[in-house]
Amino acid sequence: MQDTLIARRARQFEWATIGLFTLLVVAAVIAIVDGGLSVADLREEFDTKNFPETPSAWAVTLWRTIEIASYALLLWVLWCVRGWLAACANGDTFQIDTARRVLRIGQGLLALAIVEIVSNTVIILALTWNNPAGQRTLSIAIDGGGLFLLLAAALLTMFGYIQSEAARLMAENREFI
Repeated sequence: MQDTLIARRARQFEWATIGLFTLLVVAAVIAIVDGGLSVADLREEFDTKNFPETPSAWAVTLWRTIEIASYALLLWVLWCVRGWLAACANGDTFQIDTARRVLRIGQGLLALAIVEIVSNTVIILALTWNNPAGQRTLSIAIDGGGLFLLLAAALLTMFGYIQSEAARLMAENREFI
C-alpha cells in the first residue's frame, strides 16, 4: 500500500464513516428503547387532516416496517461507503471491485430515494383506508430532499457504471502489454 494523500484521506473518512455508523446504530437502539416508532410518533410524522382516532394495526405495522427497512438500507449504504473508502485507502482506487462498490452505493441510494418518495403516499393511504368514504386521503408529494437524493443516486450509479467500464478497459489494456 502506498501512503498517498488519497489513501490518508480515505482512511480518515473510513474511520469517520465507522464512527457515524456506530452512532446511528446506538441512536436507533436508544430511540426504540425509549418508545420510538409509537403511534404518537406516527401521528406526529403524518399530521394529516383525516388521521384516524385509532389507526389500524396493519397501518402501524406497515409504517414501522418501512421505517426499519429504510434505516437498515441507510446503514447498508453507509457500510458500503466504508468498504469503498477502505479499498481506496489500500490503493485500489481504479479496480473493478472498487468500481462495483460505487455502483452498489448508487443503487442503494436509488432504492432509498424510491422508498422515501413512495412510502409517504403508501402510509397515508394505509392510515386513512378504514375511514368513511370522503375521508380517505391520497397524498402524493415529492419534496426537494427526495429529488436531491434521487439525483445523487442516479449520478453515483452512473459514475459506478463508468468507473466499472474504465477499470475493465484498464485491465484489458494491461493484458496486451
